[in-house]
Amino acid sequence: MGGDGSMNEPDDAASGPQPLELPAGLTFLCRCGRSRQGWFCDGAHLGTGQLAREVLLAAPGTVQVCGCGRSRHYPLCDGSHGRAVVKRWWMGWRWGPRAAPAPTPEHP
Repeated sequence: MGGDGSMNEPDDAASGPQPLELPAGLTFLCRCGRSRQGWFCDGAHLGTGQLAREVLLAAPGTVQVCGCGRSRHYPLCDGSHGRAVVKRWWMGWRWGPRAAPAPTPEHP
């Protein structure tokens, strides 16, 4: 339950945007979650099919990084933490092996 008693909000403060100070120039941020350098990419994503997020700043500044994990622009925050979680109808679908078709008699 959230801090105000609602079920849609997580309890911890880390679920919202978190400020991250970046230097001027090009910075690579981690998108896979495997980096040992926190938000900064260290190449640990190799083999995951994901690439680092490039952030180019003209002057040193602060960016907001995602704390909830729902951002479409992860690791940058896009405000998804404020929207209700919607469960898609196909998320509960069971994708199991299909039954093999019945054998058909061969015609000579």
